[in-house]
Amino acid sequence: MIINESLNKYNKIAVVGLGVSGVSALRLLAFLGKDIYLVNQGPIDKWPAFEDSTCIKARLPQDEAADMLGEMDLIILSPGMSKELPLFSKASCPIWCEIELAYKFADAPILGVTGTNGKTTVVSFLEECGKQDPTGDYFVGGNIGTPFCDYIYERMSGEREPAQGIILELSSFQLNLIEEFQCDVAGILNLTFSHGERYDDLRSYALDKFEIFKNMANEGTGFLPNNLEVKNEYPIRNEHQLDLSIAKVKEELSEVIDIGSLKIYGEHNLVNTYFVYLMWDAFTGNIKAFQNACEVFGGVEYRLQMIRHTQEGRYFFNDAKSTNWEATLTALNGVKELGEVELIIGGQLRGHGDNQLEKLLPFKSQIKKILFFGESGKVLSESNFEIESEYFENLDEIFKAGFSTSVVLFSPAFPSFDQYANYVKRGEHFTKLALT
Repeated sequence: MIINESLNKYNKIAVVGLGVSGVSALRLLAFLGKDIYLVNQGPIDKWPAFEDSTCIKARLPQDEAADMLGEMDLIILSPGMSKELPLFSKASCPIWCEIELAYKFADAPILGVTGTNGKTTVVSFLEECGKQDPTGDYFVGGNIGTPFCDYIYERMSGEREPAQGIILELSSFQLNLIEEFQCDVAGILNLTFSHGERYDDLRSYALDKFEIFKNMANEGTGFLPNNLEVKNEYPIRNEHQLDLSIAKVKEELSEVIDIGSLKIYGEHNLVNTYFVYLMWDAFTGNIKAFQNACEVFGGVEYRLQMIRHTQEGRYFFNDAKSTNWEATLTALNGVKELGEVELIIGGQLRGHGDNQLEKLLPFKSQIKKILFFGESGKVLSESNFEIESEYFENLDEIFKAGFSTSVVLFSPAFPSFDQYANYVKRGEHFTKLALT
C-alpha cells in the first residue's frame, strides 16, 4: 500500500453526514488515528453507532456546527449536501467527499464512469467483465454498492489483497468534491439536465460532470459523446469523442460480439455496451473477458427490467431507477417495438423543472395512457396535456384498475421519497404487484 503522507497535515477532521459514505470515511479515518468531529441530522442518540469511539472528539447536530467547522483542518462531506450551504460559511479548509479521501491511498488503476443515465448499467457490466477476467480481482463501487473508502480500509487492515483495477460509478455531487482524484480511464455516457434541486441549468450540472477529466491533461484516456450540448473544458491528451448513432454503434460492436445474443434490452443498452467495450479495452485490453461478459450480463435490477411476459402477450417493465425525464424517455425508446404503452409516472416533486410532459409528445402514438401516482403525479395530472391520463394515489390502486395495453412501463421520472425509502423499495413493490 502506497501511503500518501500529504494527509499527515490534517489532524482535526470533520465528517459531515453519516450515511453510507460518511460511515465508511469515519472508519478509515479512525484507523488512521485522526481526531474526528461528527456532524449529522437528527437526535444524536439516533445516529449510526460506531465501535471505535475513542477517536471521536465531538458530536454536533448540523444547526449547531458552523463554528466548529470553522476550526477544522479538513471536512469530509456527504455528497448529498452542498458545500455552499450556510453550515460551511466559516470553513476555510478543504472540503472533500470520501472518493477524494480514498484516492490518497489508491494502489491500482482507476476507471471512472459518470453521466446522467446508464451509469449503474455500465459499471455493473464492467463488474461482470472483471469477473470474467482470470488475471485478477477488481474493486467496484463508489456511487453504487461499496464506498471507495471501504476498499482502502480493507487494504490497510490486511483484509484483502490489492485489486488489479478499481471501477467507480461517480455522481456529479461526488465530482464536485474532488481535488486531486484522477482516473486512468474515464467516461461521460451522456448529459441531460437533472437534479434541479441542486443545479439551475444544464451547464452548471455538466461542469461538475466534467470534473471527472480535470486531472487527466497529461495521461489517461477519456470517452464522451461527440454531440454534447455543453463542451468539455478540460484538455485530455487521449480523448475519444464518440459517434453514438445506432448504426455506428452496431457496426463497431458487430466486429467483436453477436449483438443478437445480448441479454439486455433496448437501443440505449447497445450504446451502454459500446461504452463498456471501449472503456474495458482501454483499461485492460482483455477483449475475451468482455465477450464472455456479454453472454451472461442480464442488466441491472429496476433499470428497464423485463419482469413478466404474460400468456396474453403483455410485458411488464420495471424501470424504478428512473428519477428524471431523460431516463423515462430512454425507457420508452427501448420498448418502442413492442406496441402500445401504459406509462406509470410519479414520485417526489423536486421543485424545479418538474413539469416536462411536453417531452413525451414524440411518443404520443406509442403512449395510450399515462397513469400518474404520488406527489408529482397529482400535480402533473392537473395539467392540460394531450395524452390521456388518470391519477391514482399509489401503485396498489393502479394495479387494482388493471391494464389494457401490450406494455406496462413503470418509469417514474421522479425520486421515490414521497412514498418509499428509496428506489429499490419502490422497485420491489412494483415487482411484487406485477407478479401477483
